[in-house]
Amino acid sequence: MSLAQIHAGLANTTVLFVAALGIWALLLRFMSRPLNSGWFGAALMGEILIIAQGALGGLLYLQGLDTALARPFMHILYGVVAVICLPAAQSYFGNLEDENTKTLAMAAACFFLWGILLRASYVADVAGPTF
Repeated sequence: MSLAQIHAGLANTTVLFVAALGIWALLLRFMSRPLNSGWFGAALMGEILIIAQGALGGLLYLQGLDTALARPFMHILYGVVAVICLPAAQSYFGNLEDENTKTLAMAAACFFLWGILLRASYVADVAGPTF
C-alpha cells in the first residue's frame, strides 16, 4: 500500500469522523446538554487524524507527488484550514457563557470543517488517481 493510498484512506476516515462529531454535537444541543469530556476527547482524536493526514500530505509533497494534483496549492490551503479549524473554534467559542450556544457553534464549526475536508478531497480527485 502506497503513501498516497494511505493518505486517501485517511482522508475518507477523517471526513466521516468529523461528520459524526458534528452530528454528535447537534444531538447534544437538541437534548439541551453541554459538550462533555467524551465529545472533547473525540474532537482531540479528530484533530490528531487531521494532523496525521497533513503530515502524510507534506511527505507526499516533498516526494514530488504534488504534480498529480490539478491545483496543489488549493489542496494545501484546505489542509492548513482543516488543521486550524477546531482549535480556533474552541478558542473563540470556548468562553461563551451559554452552553447551548457553545454546543451549536461547535457543531457549526464541525460542519464547516466537514465541508473543507470534502472540498480538499474534491480538489485531489479532479486530476484523478495517478498513484
